[in-house]
Amino acid sequence: MSLPPELRVLCFQLSNTPTEDLPRLTPVLLQYVSRCQVPLSTPAGSAAGPDASSSSVLVHKLKTQLSTLLKGKTLEARFTAVLLIKAVVETGGWEILQASELRSQWIPGLLSILVKQDSAITKELCILALTKIYCMTHPYQTLVREVTTPTLPTFVTSCLNLILSKSSGKNFDVPSSLIEAIFCSFSTLLPRHTTIYRPEVSRIRLATKPYLAPTLSDGFVPSSLRESARRLVVLLHLTAPKNAGGEEWGKAVRSLVKEVHVTADQVFRAVVEDWESTAGYIGEPVDFNQELAGGSDAADGLPSWTGIHAGVERLVGLLAILEGYIKSETSTPVSIPLGAVMDMVTRMLSIAIPSSSGSSGSVRLHPAVDRDERDGLWSGMPQIYVAALQLINTLANRLQEGFLPLAQGALNQLTWVFPSGRHDPSFRQQTYRLSAKTLMFIGKGLDRNQAAKLIPIVRFCCRDLQADPGSVSSGSPSGTIPSELKVTSHNGATPLQSTVGVAVDPRMENTELFGTASELLPLLISHLPQQYLDISLRALIERTAILTHNKDAMLAGILNPFIGKDGTVMTSILPHMTREFGDDDVVEVLLRPRMPLVPSPVAKISMEEGVVGLSEDEDMVMQHQDTISEQEGPRGGAVGPGEINLDGRGDDASTESHGLGNTFSARSLARDANADSSVSRTNSPALGTALASPPSLSQPPAGPIGSTSQTHTQSLQRAEHVDTNMDEDSSDSDDGSVHLTMELDTDTDDDGAVEA
Repeated sequence: MSLPPELRVLCFQLSNTPTEDLPRLTPVLLQYVSRCQVPLSTPAGSAAGPDASSSSVLVHKLKTQLSTLLKGKTLEARFTAVLLIKAVVETGGWEILQASELRSQWIPGLLSILVKQDSAITKELCILALTKIYCMTHPYQTLVREVTTPTLPTFVTSCLNLILSKSSGKNFDVPSSLIEAIFCSFSTLLPRHTTIYRPEVSRIRLATKPYLAPTLSDGFVPSSLRESARRLVVLLHLTAPKNAGGEEWGKAVRSLVKEVHVTADQVFRAVVEDWESTAGYIGEPVDFNQELAGGSDAADGLPSWTGIHAGVERLVGLLAILEGYIKSETSTPVSIPLGAVMDMVTRMLSIAIPSSSGSSGSVRLHPAVDRDERDGLWSGMPQIYVAALQLINTLANRLQEGFLPLAQGALNQLTWVFPSGRHDPSFRQQTYRLSAKTLMFIGKGLDRNQAAKLIPIVRFCCRDLQADPGSVSSGSPSGTIPSELKVTSHNGATPLQSTVGVAVDPRMENTELFGTASELLPLLISHLPQQYLDISLRALIERTAILTHNKDAMLAGILNPFIGKDGTVMTSILPHMTREFGDDDVVEVLLRPRMPLVPSPVAKISMEEGVVGLSEDEDMVMQHQDTISEQEGPRGGAVGPGEINLDGRGDDASTESHGLGNTFSARSLARDANADSSVSRTNSPALGTALASPPSLSQPPAGPIGSTSQTHTQSLQRAEHVDTNMDEDSSDSDDGSVHLTMELDTDTDDDGAVEA
């Protein structure tokens, strides 16, 4: 085993560098540790080679130096020790985990840092290091028994003491990053060690209480901290004894649904609701003389809130917690109260925002509520819509095919509430995602009225895609400003117009919105009944697919042609797809489908006759050759052996020539293509010349043999492009085809000799 130089340098740096300068060198020291995997992961007694003893000595020296730094009195020493211990454990693996230094010095030293007055960043790194050690020891029962079980309860208690006061149970003012690190650590370790976390469940609920659904009254809470707290609370049902986790999960979900209803009773008090619960919920009476408020100071409840804006935030937070319960995995089967959940979602989506014209429309307002509270409710309703739609999308992802019975109701709620929240990009994003899921289930079974309700969603989908910066601008040409972006003052003065082209409003840039709209666009063609769409709407969808280079949507448009009410078919967009995706295999299949050759009936019959009557054709050809020789002999002079005189033929010969010329290029070439070329070379030269170039009255005598082969090849090449429709040749005599078989279909006679 060769000793890496980084190990020696690492030990030298730790020995000779002042403690105050070590944090500055930690990036370099961590790189050195990562390059020392071989000596750190090799057992001390099994090392071989000239450097084996030196390697063992240096590894032992490194462990001793880290233990000394961990017990150091300076913050810099402990900070460096925590970083390097975590790196050494990750690099060394099993050999470091079972080392005595880890159990006797490193883990106790790391736990002691959590109760010391070290910086928050040092404590965060200490939590990460201990979490990594406990995760790596989990696959080994021996290490779990020797390392994890004795020390993990102390780690859990120390972390909770950093957040909660032992006496009052209230939260300390600690950095949010440290709290998030603790919650993430608990979420990682709790599923692996449920029995160890079971005694601390009540304290964990108290610690996470302010961060589950915070409001303006609770101060600023980062979104990452909210997510980590919700993920930890959802996992607490795993600590239930005797496989009661499924029951605890269902009880928590039902309690959460009721809490949403109680909060909605206060938040929606400005509206006289038409919603009636189908799950048996009966709301409590609301006192309009009291200030809008909710929550409680009880140990098992969420913090109190005041005001309409805080109420909207609490309602959105509760829906997010419920989404986390449905999204997370469970160790045991659970029963989802779908009726209660969908009843609650229906209530969230039943409140419509009045139109901008000032009329409330179908919304009935309570006269005892002032205008400020109503305006606060209207401004917060899009957030509630988004949270409710996210919950439905999570249900669809979790249930998969089981979402089919709920798809129709979800689509009806979506189309009803879309006019109220369509101006919010997040709402449209969730709308497109839910529309795609429902169309996959019930899209092809929609009737005309249901399809008509989807038209506004289709138009907004196309608009969002065409407005995306990544798509081709469908507006004004370069160098001009679109009309919707032009500004005109009230006094009639028009500001100066820039010559720089404006492609899109920067506020419309939303990559996630573009992605969900792109996924929905192909389904608007393939899963939506096209007979219920107008031709202008179908043209808008196809134009959007072309401008945004959406391959799936263009393919769906080609495979699902649009037929108008008058029976006319819309022009295919295959040329556009060919131009954009010419190298794609799908486009190649559409352009040039690979199908077996199907010969025409006439050609098929001709080929069968050529196969069956080969010997009969030979006899007829030889008789015809003798007839030609007898007719032309007296008029054309002496005919040499193997030659045919074409200069002085009679009317019969001319007639035969025309028949031969008419049938050469089509009917007989089906047999010629299957003939053997070696047999054709055994025929006489003059005969080959006569057959390769059919004679006519206006043609000169046939040329020599050298030109015959070239002429025959050209004839075959021209014949490959001849149409297979042979109706015009059906009245020709069979003599022409007989003449052609004399060259290519020559076969052996009865005694096995080739006719020369």
